Amino acid sequence: MMFRLLRNWLRSSPHVHIRERRVGGMADLVDLIDRFIDGDLRYELEWDDFISWTHSNPNIEEFRDRIGAGEPLAFSKKPEDRARFLELLIAERDRAAALCGLPPWSEKTHS
Repeated sequence: MMFRLLRNWLRSSPHVHIRERRVGGMADLVDLIDRFIDGDLRYELEWDDFISWTHSNPNIEEFRDRIGAGEPLAFSKKPEDRARFLELLIAERDRAAALCGLPPWSEKTHS
């Protein structure tokens, strides 16, 4: 009980962040990318938890590496760079979706 209270306090503290690993497979990766693009992450640092830490699954790690390499485009002041990052994300999302039988971005109902 005490451990759970402490863990919850640390998770919600503005000074400490306990990293969560929510991406367990390709479908989770597709879901995360969809929520990132749609601006609907589950918690403030969810994207950072994925992009900043190596993943034990080598397949997911390859996706993380490719997305991470393009991430500086997301912070560019040039709209065309940010558009290129979005294209990269959608391409990687669709590649992961194809591996787990999910529809491509163009067929997804966007929120």
